[in-house]
Amino acid sequence: MWIGIVLKKDAGGARRFCEALMEKGVLAKETHWNIIRLAPPLVITKEEIDWALERVEEVLMMD
Repeated sequence: MWIGIVLKKDAGGARRFCEALMEKGVLAKETHWNIIRLAPPLVITKEEIDWALERVEEVLMMD
């Protein structure tokens, strides 16, 4: 299961978001400069997904 979040070109690239996610405990990889790639394990629980999505939302709202 892979998930890609495509950022607008004016977001400043995916790397800064991936680094911020890492600081919050979520591993992600920047791809094609403006895409955040997430690859959760196949045995992930709903609670773990909810936990990660909270952090993704926080990071995407940063300036």
